[in-house]
Amino acid sequence: MQIPQLGSKIDSSEYADLNRVVSWFILLRWIAVFGVLITLFLVRFRLAYHLPFNLLYLLTGILCLINLLFTLYYIVIKSKNLSRRGLSLFLHVQIICDYVLLFFLIYFTGFLENPFAYFFVFHIMLTSFLFSPDIVFVYVGALIVVFIGAFFAEYLRVIPHYSLSDSVDPHYFRLYLPRAIGICSTLAISAYLITNIKRRIAEKGRRVEVELNRYKELDRIKSNFILQVTHELRGPIAAMNGYHEMLIRGIGGKIAPRANELVHKANRRTENLLQIIDEMIDYAYMKSEEEVRYTKTALSVREIIDYQLDIHSGQAVQKNIDLVCNCPKELQIYSNRDLLNIIFSNLINNAIKYSPESTRITVNAVAEKSVAEKSVAVKAGTEAGEIHLIVKDQGYGIEPEELEKIFEEFYRTRKARELERDGTGLGLPIVQRAVESLGGRLTVYSELGKGTTFHIFLPAGGENEQNSDH
Repeated sequence: MQIPQLGSKIDSSEYADLNRVVSWFILLRWIAVFGVLITLFLVRFRLAYHLPFNLLYLLTGILCLINLLFTLYYIVIKSKNLSRRGLSLFLHVQIICDYVLLFFLIYFTGFLENPFAYFFVFHIMLTSFLFSPDIVFVYVGALIVVFIGAFFAEYLRVIPHYSLSDSVDPHYFRLYLPRAIGICSTLAISAYLITNIKRRIAEKGRRVEVELNRYKELDRIKSNFILQVTHELRGPIAAMNGYHEMLIRGIGGKIAPRANELVHKANRRTENLLQIIDEMIDYAYMKSEEEVRYTKTALSVREIIDYQLDIHSGQAVQKNIDLVCNCPKELQIYSNRDLLNIIFSNLINNAIKYSPESTRITVNAVAEKSVAEKSVAVKAGTEAGEIHLIVKDQGYGIEPEELEKIFEEFYRTRKARELERDGTGLGLPIVQRAVESLGGRLTVYSELGKGTTFHIFLPAGGENEQNSDH
């Protein structure tokens, strides 16, 4: 006969949840030990019931010893690191021990006279939440058989009845037969209700998951549509912008001052449109490709920063903004070039756009190790760490109540709307998604009138991967 694998019957989906449940069982059992001891002392010395107290103290001592063994095994020996099947078996052992000890404690304290017999309902509820309906009804069936069997064994004088009063009530069996039926019915109904509720919740969870997957698919289709449309729009607008540049440079011949002014305005508008389209492309691309693992390779951080500062130098010159880079030339990171360019491009562009004239923007990069990474690095014998990137401006700053909203899609601060009418509000959400795709974290500090500082922590990485540009 093959023994069924109890581990496969457990319904809890999360390993961490099982660990918490085991810890709760152990804690509740310690509470029960002290509760039983206090109750026994009260019953013996205050209520003067005639019960086999020595036997009850022995059962309480057994409960205490068993829970001590459970505690030592789970916390000290296994360090809360049992396998899923091990946790399942451990839960079964605890539940069986609880049922057996609780039954004997109830039996030697009046059995059906004892109102604490209904405590089994609490145990059945816990069991119903943890295990499949088949396992639950095995436990319930066994309990009902034991209750009915013990009741009739008392009736037939096979086993003695320990009454809470001085003498056994001659009408005990007639009076407490309905209670026996009531307890058994309560156990069965409780198990049915809890398992049924749990099944309905699971069904609703599955329906929600189906709907969520459907919405994710619709969101992916929307992102792909935006990606396709913006790509189609970018070509003609870029060509238009090129023609404007040619007219401004006089390639098409000399034009009148008024016409030249109009061409400059048209050129600025097409440049704004190109920037908006580029943001939409980045946003749609990262939304549609969020499940893709971006490949990484060794990159020079200074080279990427210098490249972005060079791209934005013209924009900075127009506002007399000084761009400063503080980054060691030898600093390297194992990361994705495209995503790093997206991060720096958006942050530097925003810093220039929302800073007054004749200010400074500083881009810093340093290598450092977090406390957790230092510990891991020491154990692994490696030099694991992270790269700390800082983009600091002397701009207008962000209102405290708006600071927590700046990473919301399409959100623009009040000052941003005042300074520039055009904009998508996608720059910082794109930066956040790019940082998360690289396994990093992002924080921001801002003070009105003094500027904003973005801190980005990216894993330095280690193993070189080919084809770094996704």
